[in-house]
Amino acid sequence: MTREDKIRNEAAFWVDRMNRPVFDPADGAAFDRWMSSDADHREAFAAMAVAWEDGVPQLAEVEAQPFVAPETLRQQGLHGRDWVTAALSMAAVVVVAVGLGVVPRFLPHRYESGPGPGSAIALVDGSRIQLGGNSAVQVQYLPWRRSVELTRGEAAFDVTHDESRPFSVDAGAARVVVLGTAFHIDRLAGGAVGVQVSRGAVQVNVGARGDRLAAGQAARVSGNAIRRVAMQEEDRAWQSGWFVARNVPLSDVVEKLRRYSNKAIRLDDQAAADRLIIGRFKVSEPKTVLEAMKTSYGLHVVETDDHISISQ
Repeated sequence: MTREDKIRNEAAFWVDRMNRPVFDPADGAAFDRWMSSDADHREAFAAMAVAWEDGVPQLAEVEAQPFVAPETLRQQGLHGRDWVTAALSMAAVVVVAVGLGVVPRFLPHRYESGPGPGSAIALVDGSRIQLGGNSAVQVQYLPWRRSVELTRGEAAFDVTHDESRPFSVDAGAARVVVLGTAFHIDRLAGGAVGVQVSRGAVQVNVGARGDRLAAGQAARVSGNAIRRVAMQEEDRAWQSGWFVARNVPLSDVVEKLRRYSNKAIRLDDQAAADRLIIGRFKVSEPKTVLEAMKTSYGLHVVETDDHISISQ
């Protein structure tokens, strides 16, 4: 058996395993280790899951046979065409399940919004995500965990309680873990992350450090540090389009403006990015805010056909 055959066979095993009604959490940990150990594993799993979920015709034509684990196939010395027959037999069983709507969506799904008020996402377990403007998340639901990556912008989460499947959100350096609660995460400038909890509690982890936030509490993550901050009324009404800056760097204000701007906004020098700002700004109206910045802080703002530049 070639290395490619071995990996494809193991991918077939995992897709079949996750379609079974009873799932051992230990299998989930084993699957995570298998997926993270090799990029070829992830590619093979993705290809196999897509083929089975799409119900590829040649798979459906194969007569279903009892499932054979990868270890058994290796012990039997199956390889080449023998492996293909065995793997397709497993696939045929799953293709039948696809027709019945049984197979779960294993692969990550990406959601994103353009500049503006954002969009709402309803997940299969009843949880909801409210994306901010110009924001993006990647969602993956597996039998033992629910994982979201906030890749850009901000989002609020209202999570359905499920003790058997923790819900986690990765946002750069910060990882937020919950069972069932409502909270908001904001990716700010320089890798900083803001977390505000409106119901329940969350665990915020940064490397080996962690802090538990209850309803009404907030924190800012920067580098390897988690710092508690006061939760403001504007944090609860983050979709209002207003942002209150209390000695925050201009880069944070610009990050908020980017959620609503149809043009890219660039900070052309570090001195401008680090400038501390105080004020209440209608960030849903970027041009108005930038005009105010020019007057109040003496910043240079230059607009071209495709971007806006800010400098000291």
